[in-house]
Amino acid sequence: MSEQYYKALNSLMRSNVTEDMITFLCGCTNQVIKTVTTSETKYPSPPNSPDNEKFSNDNLPSLSRFIKKLVRYTNVYTPTLLTTAVYLRRLKAVLPRDATGVPSTTHRIFLACLILSAKNHNDSSPLNKHWTKYTDGLFTLEDVNLMERQLLQLLNWNMVVQQEELIDTMQSLIKPIISKSRQNNMISNVYKMPRNESYSSNMSSSSTLVGSQADLRRLKEPIMEEPQLSSSTRTGWNLEQVMSRYGF
Repeated sequence: MSEQYYKALNSLMRSNVTEDMITFLCGCTNQVIKTVTTSETKYPSPPNSPDNEKFSNDNLPSLSRFIKKLVRYTNVYTPTLLTTAVYLRRLKAVLPRDATGVPSTTHRIFLACLILSAKNHNDSSPLNKHWTKYTDGLFTLEDVNLMERQLLQLLNWNMVVQQEELIDTMQSLIKPIISKSRQNNMISNVYKMPRNESYSSNMSSSSTLVGSQADLRRLKEPIMEEPQLSSSTRTGWNLEQVMSRYGF
């Protein structure tokens, strides 16, 4: 994998949480399992299923709103938040394709992934009782403890995440950074070119104009011939004249 992907990943992890990240995580979560309402299921809900009245469509916030609340309440770091995408991808790979869940299942899945990411990638993280409060009472402490244990079992307790897996999982967030970096490099290279360079004459435009006009002026001026000095003026004195003058 080229170096530009690692640089883009580093830039992504250093940035603030954005709306695009929330949208990306919602998409990752919704791809893990199909959710259906209770009326659509052919079989009665198991005993451990959440109370239908508590998790009715009227009381259940959208997944996007749920994630935004968690981000705001916890002030989560970007790397911790985005690492959940890797866990979501792993979970999708181990679940049966025909697996279905109730509307709150996606909320449970994301919350469990975020809890494990926070615990495995930070020196300190909220306790499960705190996570219960961050859900605005949507889940009890028993719910949180159960979803955490279940996710650990499904992922075979493998919480280690490599950079290559992060890059592969977050292509849709990394590629725009690489594209923008290339555009900035192109613009930077344009500004680094000599601004006064005349490509037609391979000389600077200012020096070409000034030099040409000066040369024209010199060509138009008449050429003054230097006066030819006579033999007498070329030397300061004449030997024959001196000798005849003094009688030699």
